[in-house]
Amino acid sequence: MGKILDFAEDLWVGRKNTYSNHPFGVPRGLELINEYNSQRTWFYRGFSNSIIRETSEGLVIVDPGAIFDVHTKFKAVREVTSLQVNTVIYTHGHTDHVGIKPYIDECEKNNWSKPQVIGHEAVSHRFDRYKSTASWNGFINARQFGGINSRGTDPTYSIDFFHPNVSYNKELTIQIGGVEVQLKHSRGETDDHTWVYFPDSKILCTGDLFIWAIPNAGNPQKVQRYAHEWALALNKMKENNPEILCPGHGVPIIGQERIYEALDNTALLLESLHDQTISLMNKGASLDSIIHTVKLPEDLLKKPYLQPVYDEPEFIVRNIWRLFGGWYDGTPSHLKPAPEIDQAKEIVNLAGGAKKLAERALELMKEGKLRLACHLAEWAWLDAPNDEHISEIASKVFITRAKLEKSTMAVGIYIATARKMGGNPDKEMLGRTVMQSQELRNKKE
Repeated sequence: MGKILDFAEDLWVGRKNTYSNHPFGVPRGLELINEYNSQRTWFYRGFSNSIIRETSEGLVIVDPGAIFDVHTKFKAVREVTSLQVNTVIYTHGHTDHVGIKPYIDECEKNNWSKPQVIGHEAVSHRFDRYKSTASWNGFINARQFGGINSRGTDPTYSIDFFHPNVSYNKELTIQIGGVEVQLKHSRGETDDHTWVYFPDSKILCTGDLFIWAIPNAGNPQKVQRYAHEWALALNKMKENNPEILCPGHGVPIIGQERIYEALDNTALLLESLHDQTISLMNKGASLDSIIHTVKLPEDLLKKPYLQPVYDEPEFIVRNIWRLFGGWYDGTPSHLKPAPEIDQAKEIVNLAGGAKKLAERALELMKEGKLRLACHLAEWAWLDAPNDEHISEIASKVFITRAKLEKSTMAVGIYIATARKMGGNPDKEMLGRTVMQSQELRNKKE
C-alpha cells in the first residue's frame, strides 16, 4: 500500500486519529487504489478528494478538484496518465469539488472536444446563488476556516463556474468505454448531492455524504441540510456491497465489512439525532430544551470516523429543527426581541456595571462554565467595547472556549469573536483553525 492507504489503516485501527489528523489535512497526493481489466483507478487526497477512472474512451473523473487546488491535482494526474478526459462528475456544487479549468484549457489547447460534465439539476442553481452571495460567502468562510472576521468577496465564489452540460433529476446510468457508472441523487449536506458507483470495480464515491467525521449536517453558517434523507442515502449505498469507499474528504475505506460498518453507523447517528429531535418537537418542546436533551449513543461517538472534528451533533439538531420547525425557537421573547445592545445595557445595569459582569464571566470561565461565561462576556463587551480591561477579559473567555472546542466550525467562530473583541489568539497559538493547526503539527512530526 501507499502512504494514503497506510494512513487509512492507521486511522481505522486507532494508531492515529482525526483530532491530530483532520479529514481535510495531510497526507495528500495521488495513489492507485484499484486496477480492473487493465483499467486503473486513482484516488487523490487533497483538501477535498478526486477519483480518476480509466476507460477505453478516456478518463472519468469524480470531483476534479477544489477551485483553489485543481492545478495541483491536474499535474499529478498528468504524471500517471495522458488519456483525454471524457466525463467529469460533480458530486455537488461546493467550490472545493468543482474546479475544472485546467482540463478545459487542455481541451482547447489540444483541439479536443470538451468533456461532458454531469451534475444534479440543482447544481446550476447553486452556482447562480454563489455569484449573488460571493461577499457573504467570503465572510462566513473566513470565520469558519480561519477565525477571521471579514475578508470580503471570496474569489472562489465570484468566478464563472463551469456548469454541468448534462444534468439529471433522480438517477442516471451511463456507459463510458464499456464502464458502467451509476449516479444517484439524495439531499444530504446539499440539495444537489450525487453519489457515484462503479459496479465492475465495486468502487463507491460518496462525495461529502461521508467525510471521516460526524456528517456536516448542521453547519451553523450555511444553508439547510437534510439529516434524514442523508441517512436513507447511506443505507441505499450499503445495498451495493462496495469494496472500496472513496469519501469526499478523508481517506478511502477498503473492504466490504468495514464499509458496511461505516455507512451503517453514520446512518444510525443521523437517524438517532433526527428521531430524538422530531419526538421532542411532537411533544411541544422548545429548541433550547431539545438542544440540551438530545444525546447520541456512546458507542457511535467512539467510532474513529464519527468524531466531531468539523461539525457537531448539537448543530445537526438545530438544522433538523430549522427544516421542520422554522426559525422560531419556541421562546416567546425571541420572536420579536429587543436589540442585543439594549439587552446588554439593561443586564449590565442590573449587574452593577460592565466591569462587574466581565469579572463574573472570568470566574465562571475558571469554574469551567464556559457556556454561561460567554453570555456574560458578550454582554459586558457590547456595553463597553472600548474598555480595554473588559475587552481583555471578554476575548480571554472566547479564546479559552476555542481551546476546548473540538469542531472546526466552533473554533473558527470563537477565534473570530475573540479577535473582534480586541484579543490576539495568535499569541496563544490559536491564530488558525483546528484543521490548519493540525496540519502544521503533522509537518513538524
